Amino acid sequence: MDLIFVHGRDQQGKDSHELQAQWETALMKGWENLGLTRPNKLNIVFPFYGDELARLIEQLNTPLVSDVTTKGSAPDVNEAAFRGELLEELARNAGLTDNDIQAHYSGQPLQKGPLNWEWVQAILKALDDTPIGEASIDLFTRDVYVYLTNAAVRKKIDKIVAEKFIGKECVVVGHSLGSVVTYNVLRSLGSRASAKRYVTVGSPLGVKAIQRLLVPPALAMPDGLAGWFNAYDERDVVALRPLDDRSFPVTPPIHNRAEVRNHTENRHGIIGYLDDSEVARWIYEALI
Repeated sequence: MDLIFVHGRDQQGKDSHELQAQWETALMKGWENLGLTRPNKLNIVFPFYGDELARLIEQLNTPLVSDVTTKGSAPDVNEAAFRGELLEELARNAGLTDNDIQAHYSGQPLQKGPLNWEWVQAILKALDDTPIGEASIDLFTRDVYVYLTNAAVRKKIDKIVAEKFIGKECVVVGHSLGSVVTYNVLRSLGSRASAKRYVTVGSPLGVKAIQRLLVPPALAMPDGLAGWFNAYDERDVVALRPLDDRSFPVTPPIHNRAEVRNHTENRHGIIGYLDDSEVARWIYEALI
């Protein structure tokens, strides 16, 4: 059975073989801590879309929230609404209050919501106090928006990943934006996908703003899966919410692990998820 790793955003310009080695090393550490050895004949697959996603986003020249003040280039209304809603949801999930956001706002806002761009900028600045930081969150919301709303971008990224899902039975691990990509691919392939078990780590799939733009939009367990395991660190701003019956109601329910203590600096890094003992155990048991 193959093990397929699907990475998130901000991997452009990196060596895909080195990235795969980092993922493998972290998982092997998790297995070693459990006294487990690598399964015989394990084949690990790493579909790399980082350069292509970066190229497509550069072509579109989609502005960041920070671009509004530094370059004067505001996004369109739909994008502003999505990114404002997403940032607001991340802030609430992180425990930030209106007072926390107000501290970064000049004057009194007439409207506290996603269509007040100055308020959205204040939300982003307030999120800078979280481990992942303002700049990374700004880039994340931009990239997620482009992937979810631009059909041409989504088609090209999904094709790179989907090609690895057909044929030999596999276990799939999706991280961050990679979990959104893999979910879309699994849903669109249906019975043609060979994935039997699915692991998501640091996943933003519980965010309502993202769910409304998934393709197809109705939430459902992908066909053919024998189990879905979702792990997150409660300090990970991108993945603060479990994929449970309140945020991601599917049948059968997803098994969630909130007890991960991600040791990477921003609490979101893949290394700090794959070497977690329970994440490593679930992947191992899915493979054998």
